[in-house]
Amino acid sequence: MTPCPLLASFDIEDWFHAENLKPSLAGADWNALEPRVERNTHELLDILALAHAKATFFVLGWIARRHPQLVRYIVAAGHEVASHTDMHHQLHTLSRSQLVADLARARDSLEQITGRRVLGVRAPAFTITDQALDCLAEAGYWYDSSFYAFRMHDRYGRLETRINPEQPVVEVRPGLLELPLTRCVVGPVALPWAGGGYFRLIPYRLYRWGVARELKSRPFMFYFHPWELDAEEVPPPDLPRAMKFRAYVGRNRMRGHLRRLLLDFGSARIDETLRALGYTPPAA
Repeated sequence: MTPCPLLASFDIEDWFHAENLKPSLAGADWNALEPRVERNTHELLDILALAHAKATFFVLGWIARRHPQLVRYIVAAGHEVASHTDMHHQLHTLSRSQLVADLARARDSLEQITGRRVLGVRAPAFTITDQALDCLAEAGYWYDSSFYAFRMHDRYGRLETRINPEQPVVEVRPGLLELPLTRCVVGPVALPWAGGGYFRLIPYRLYRWGVARELKSRPFMFYFHPWELDAEEVPPPDLPRAMKFRAYVGRNRMRGHLRRLLLDFGSARIDETLRALGYTPPAA
């Protein structure tokens, strides 16, 4: 392990929750679609076990209620369970009351299944808002990890709250911490480097160089989805070519690349890393 940890985090959702696929699945009943999340998540867990690495799993409340044994298995393997909200809505589309209800239902589902406090949240598609930060602080969450300072992406949230994206931990509300997604700054250019589609697109040797470079001075926030391992998933027939590229490129390489990443750098849970840095979670 490097002195600064790689923080592997996984957004646990099924293939039909992916934002790139939603327009092609509009109106579909999620319960009628083939579930693939259990198999894919178990592959993630096997890779983590091989590397003797720990991680944080941001789990949808909807997933937890349908696959409670999967969530219990994540906890039994020694990983942290945090919230990915309940129904995978982009947060800017929700009213305050809808947002409060969605967050509360997800947290309640996760805590009933795991028997443990849920301390952190990640917004679907990183669509964090100032209103969401207010709601998280009022609900007593310890941290959020949804801020991705990359304005060229069409979905990532825009905040009036000032956050230095090069700081690994920023207090954004009293008692509420933000852990931004990691970028790789090369000269005047800040490149998205935290994982997901960027991990699928960037050649591994180059990606490894960027991770090692950032870990010299700060923890590295890495994210990934279980469906990104699934090279056998069949795209919806009417999926536009650009969306198909964004959702499916590079999947056949991901098992090997993720295994190499975790063997090269190890990984730590977010909650344990925050405690090691001297932060204390809010009282229950």
